[in-house]
Amino acid sequence: MRVTDLPRDDTGCGWINILPPRGAVNRLRGDVTADAIVLGAGFTGLAAARRLAELAPDKRVVVVDAQRAGEGSSGRNSGFVVDLSPLPKKTIGPADIESYRRMHRINTHGIALLRDAIGAHGIDCDWSETGKYHGAAEERHYDVLRTYAAHMAQLGIDHAELDAAALKARLGTAHYTYGVHARGAVMAQPAALARGLALSLPGNVTLLEDSPVEAIDYGPTVRVRGRDGTVTAPMILLAANAFTPDLGQMRHRMMSLTLTGSLTRPLTEAERDALGRPEPWGVLSAHRFGATVRYTADHRIMVRNTAEYWPRKAMDAADLDRRKALHVRGFNTRFPMLPEVTFEHTWSGLVCVSRNLTTAFGRVAPNVFLAACYNAGGVSKGTALGDALAHLALGSDMPLLADALALAPPAWLPPRPFLDLGARLDLARRRRDVGAEL
Repeated sequence: MRVTDLPRDDTGCGWINILPPRGAVNRLRGDVTADAIVLGAGFTGLAAARRLAELAPDKRVVVVDAQRAGEGSSGRNSGFVVDLSPLPKKTIGPADIESYRRMHRINTHGIALLRDAIGAHGIDCDWSETGKYHGAAEERHYDVLRTYAAHMAQLGIDHAELDAAALKARLGTAHYTYGVHARGAVMAQPAALARGLALSLPGNVTLLEDSPVEAIDYGPTVRVRGRDGTVTAPMILLAANAFTPDLGQMRHRMMSLTLTGSLTRPLTEAERDALGRPEPWGVLSAHRFGATVRYTADHRIMVRNTAEYWPRKAMDAADLDRRKALHVRGFNTRFPMLPEVTFEHTWSGLVCVSRNLTTAFGRVAPNVFLAACYNAGGVSKGTALGDALAHLALGSDMPLLADALALAPPAWLPPRPFLDLGARLDLARRRRDVGAEL
């Protein structure tokens, strides 16, 4: 089958651009044979390839990515490695409790895998086990966070509720008046983390980058066809997240949202004093479409406050300039003490979502396996499910595999143009009351 769409990310991602430039990479050239193909070199694909190689050290694993490894969505997110996200419910029954515990087990497994890889390979990615904050600026949004805190208390998950004074002391901004600190989450520089994982793969893994796939021949033997070569193997693991439907799988089950973010220059010493010299932190909004804000280890501030249904997926320079104006507005509202600070980088990236906020995982043909659709929580979840996918593909059991296979599948979505209309109307409805959380 022909691949119907390919990544076309912009070149403005601050996380990527502040890293040292990489040299030449290996590309798909000629006809290559392997024991397993992994399509996608983000957090899921890299975790799957690593585990395949470790479980079968005599086998050759080939990872193919249309871009440079980790420079798609994995390197463009806000760097939250989450243990648990809020449930969109006020009350949870026994089935919800088990589902919540399952997601917590999956996410904490992903965090543990990343922690181990960072330690084993000396990956410098500003890994900080300081937790994450969920903050509200208006009282009308407090209930979302109170419900989240109640759910964590019910599950025995470490957290703390914070008032305006405590948040100001920790963050340096007086914008937030109530918040919840989830202590089990981690903050990281996502592009540095993804690159470090890609460059530390086992020796029996071949990484082919800048190698767009034009077609996939599914069958007893799988062949991936690129512009200048092919890869043939008895099995394939699909780790393309938002592009999974374009590979012929899970059509009408998932969709992408395009998000944009901006990153400032490093703060000066005087500006750090004005902020109160806090430790690095990250805040997620109480409103689902409010701003995500981070203060980084290298003293920059990141703002992301847009999420749009954008069928073209990527944005051009004019699109990004218009979104940057919203980032500036959000920044000025939160940091009036930093009037001279400017954004150096603005970029877009994708999250893959389902209507029922669930994840796709499993075997979709005798030799085709996939994991995708993380609903904006893919660093830890994608890592864990990539690891589980490798076990599933090789018939190797692991404790987490039962949790992964128990995930409810994504619900059906209507085809375009009905999807376009419905998605835009739903997003507009949800954004109406964002208020000071923008």
